[in-house]
Amino acid sequence: AERSVSGTLKGFLLLLMAIMLAIPLLAQSQAGAAISMIVWGAATFAVVPPLQMRVMRVAHEAPGLSSSVNIGAFNLGNALGAAVGGAVISGGLGYAFVPVMGAIIAGLALLLVWFSGRAQPEEAFASQ
Repeated sequence: AERSVSGTLKGFLLLLMAIMLAIPLLAQSQAGAAISMIVWGAATFAVVPPLQMRVMRVAHEAPGLSSSVNIGAFNLGNALGAAVGGAVISGGLGYAFVPVMGAIIAGLALLLVWFSGRAQPEEAFASQ
């Protein structure tokens, strides 16, 4: 079951990376911009359930606390993402580089998921 959850999470992070790298090209037309925003939004929200499942499986002794910390981390990520996006624009890289930076951050998240899965013993992900 864990491979399915981790695989789903990795797949949606890859989709996020791909769509964010494509946004500068797709956003040159209204239809492309609309399609890319729909795919980006769907992929962004699709990351939440498998990540929440992973957190709940690993921290099953404290489900309320782990869920709260996980959602707090999402909010922190939103704030940091806005700050990084602002830094990209004010640093002179322009608006077109903002989604590219988002893809880089999604790639870092993918690496974190991959390495954390390798570091956790299989029993940590067993169904409770």
